[in-house]
Amino acid sequence: MDGTSKQSEKGSWKSYISLLFKLMLVILAIDTFLKGEFVWFIATLLAIFLTFLPAILRRDFNVNLPLVLDVAITLSLFFHTVGGYLNFYESVQYYDHLTHFISSTAVALIGVAALYVLAFHTDLVTLPPAGFGLFTIFFVMSMGVVWEFMEWGIDILTGTQLQHGLDDTMLDFVFDTMAGVLVGIIATLWLRRKVLEETQPFLEVGDIKNSVGYLRWKEITKKDRALRDRIMLSFKDPVLLDSILDDIVEKSHYISEVQKDMWARMKKEFHR
Repeated sequence: MDGTSKQSEKGSWKSYISLLFKLMLVILAIDTFLKGEFVWFIATLLAIFLTFLPAILRRDFNVNLPLVLDVAITLSLFFHTVGGYLNFYESVQYYDHLTHFISSTAVALIGVAALYVLAFHTDLVTLPPAGFGLFTIFFVMSMGVVWEFMEWGIDILTGTQLQHGLDDTMLDFVFDTMAGVLVGIIATLWLRRKVLEETQPFLEVGDIKNSVGYLRWKEITKKDRALRDRIMLSFKDPVLLDSILDDIVEKSHYISEVQKDMWARMKKEFHR
C-alpha cells in the first residue's frame, strides 16, 4: 500500500467508524471504573488495547493490514464488551448470534490477510482466488468449533451457562458460516479484480518484463495461459522473445519455482 492510498484510508468512512467505536470503548472504560466494576474495567482496557493492534503492527513491524480489518476487530470487541457488561447476551434476543457474526467476520478477515501475505510474499502457499474463498469459509467454521469448545469447557469448570443448548450452538455455527461465506466471496472477487488490474496493462502492450508482479501467483491459471498466448502473438522477433524469457526465468528472487518452470516450458514451446 503506497502513501497516497494510506492517506485516503485515513480520511475514509472506515477510519471514522473505527475511531468512533474506540472512543465509545474509552467511555465504557470510564463508566466501569466510576461504578467500581473493576473486572469489566480491566476487560474494557484489554479490548481497547486489542483494537490498536493493527496500528501497532503498522508502526512497529511495517505490517499494513486493510482498514476494514481494523474496523471489524473494533466492532467485534465493542459489541462483545458492551454485551457482557450490560447483560445484552441474556436480555436481547439474538445478540449472541449478532456478535458471533461480527466476530467471525473479523476472524475471516484475519485469515484472508494472513493467507494473502503467505501467497504473495512467500512460496509457502499456492492458491487461486477461489481457493482464498474456500479457505476463508473452512477457517471460520474451524475457529467457530474451537470457540464452542472453549465455552463448553468454561461452563464445566466455572458452572456458568455460556451455552444454552444444542439449538443455540447450531445457530452460532450458522452465523459463523454466513460470515465466512460473505468474506470468502468478497475476498475472491477482490483478488480476481486485483489480478486483472495488475495484468491488463501488460497484456495491452505485450510487456512481459514488467509483469513480474503478476508472476507472484503460484500456479498456472487461465490468465497465465492468456498472457503466454499474448506474448506469442505480440513478439515477432524470436531472438527478442528468447532473451526476455531467459531474463524472467533467471529472476529467481521474484518468481516461484512453479512459475520458473512455466516460463521455461514457454521457451521450449516457442522453439518447437
